[in-house]
Amino acid sequence: MPPLQIRFRRFTSLNTTIRLRKGQIFVSLSDLLEGAPESVIRAIAHILLSKLYFPRKPVDAAHNLRFKRFASSAAVTRQTELIRTARGSKRYFGPEGRYFHLDEIFDSLNLRFFSGLLGRPELTWSEHLAKRSLGHYDAAHNTIVVSRVFDRPSSPRYALEYLLYHEMLHLKYPVRMRGLRRCVHSREFKAEEARFPQLAEALAFLKRL
Repeated sequence: MPPLQIRFRRFTSLNTTIRLRKGQIFVSLSDLLEGAPESVIRAIAHILLSKLYFPRKPVDAAHNLRFKRFASSAAVTRQTELIRTARGSKRYFGPEGRYFHLDEIFDSLNLRFFSGLLGRPELTWSEHLAKRSLGHYDAAHNTIVVSRVFDRPSSPRYALEYLLYHEMLHLKYPVRMRGLRRCVHSREFKAEEARFPQLAEALAFLKRL
């Protein structure tokens, strides 16, 4: 067994890493795991060593399940969100683009679909012309980020409205846990999303992007 160097680090989530360098194993664990039950620590050790020495073999299901149950528990989930808010950083580039203003579009959608009752989060354009991530809602920082790829005269307004409407629904329907699985788009979420009048056209445009 090679010598081990194990450290708890101030990560912004339940991150764990393991590396073998010059005959020594280096392990970094999130400090959120300090004080975790011994059974959970043993499960993490098994998972990390399995990934290091047997990367092509599936991790033992019992250890995987034990860690997932711990990570998805209400107390750990709440603590993880608090840590992300306190330690994480978010770059803001503002809601005003060259051709579209996110605040104006949000307020218009809020009146049309939410009776103006949805609290406005931070709205910002992305730093780059991202095409793989067109938009996302960050619950930890209460921020909706929209890709700058939409901020051009050739972008149909309905496509940008749909994207922002989708992220606004994440405000109304937060992620929930169903057992060990995260429910991101609930039945209620999908039902309200279907109310968008130009849904088919917007999805077709996003697919072309």
